[in-house]
Amino acid sequence: MASKIEELAAQIATLDEAQQRAILDRVAELNYRHGLTTLSEQYRERLRRSNELNRSVDEILAKLKQTREEIAARDYS
Repeated sequence: MASKIEELAAQIATLDEAQQRAILDRVAELNYRHGLTTLSEQYRERLRRSNELNRSVDEILAKLKQTREEIAARDYS
């Protein structure tokens, strides 16, 4: 694995600056997507464990509204 990474790094080093930037941007985008996917899976698992995975959108929005109002009442009274 390390030799593959070294080989890839050597190939990238031969590219011009614009191509290197494009690769770095693409890697950042892929990492971001991967992070969002991981976060989504973790959140979905948490909802499943707490038996809230199948709640309706209306229930979720009502709970968020209630939470927002509680925070506003507490912090901005």
